[in-house]
Amino acid sequence: MIQTDQKQGEKAKYERMWEIDDYRAFSPGLFALEQLRLAEGFREMGVRTILDAGCGSGKFMRAILERHSADFTVRGFDIAGNCLDPWFDGRQAELLTLGCLWEENALPGPNDAVVCTDVLEHIPTDLVPAVLANLRAAAAKVVFLGIALFPDSFGPKVIGAPLHLTVKPPAWWLEKAQAAGIEIIGSSEQRLPDGRLAWLYVLGRPGGNP
Repeated sequence: MIQTDQKQGEKAKYERMWEIDDYRAFSPGLFALEQLRLAEGFREMGVRTILDAGCGSGKFMRAILERHSADFTVRGFDIAGNCLDPWFDGRQAELLTLGCLWEENALPGPNDAVVCTDVLEHIPTDLVPAVLANLRAAAAKVVFLGIALFPDSFGPKVIGAPLHLTVKPPAWWLEKAQAAGIEIIGSSEQRLPDGRLAWLYVLGRPGGNP
């Protein structure tokens, strides 16, 4: 019952957030695709099908569809039905699955790669292991994570409460990913100009059962 209440609360919260244009301005998934050469890495790993888990506005998916459709197919998963940008009007049924990331077997599959950016820090801490286990289970070849390492300012300004519910150091996230059965291939950290940690990027493959 508690998890059901959490699910409904998170769903309502993000349906409200996606009504705000400014919330759509930045896409960490698109940043990873453009700046971290994610498409090139996926090609080298034999990826053909991609799931964007917690796809939000869909900018990562749009870039794949516009620039890399010969190499990949992509679909999204999110808790909020109004998350996608207007560019996707008429294609939601084709490209978006609605659900809750921590519910068992929630993610559609099979997928060669599962991408999850700017999502995990939004998950209640006690439910992070379940989400990581679902990401691992939905990926046949590779899991890519992009995790914010800082408290957000947007949530307190708009709804009076943080959106980043799990703000932890890189070592914590790497340990949780490995505990969920994700074998770490590599990781990197992005820092702000003042030296503070901003993002953790993790590339992994589904390992044995956690």
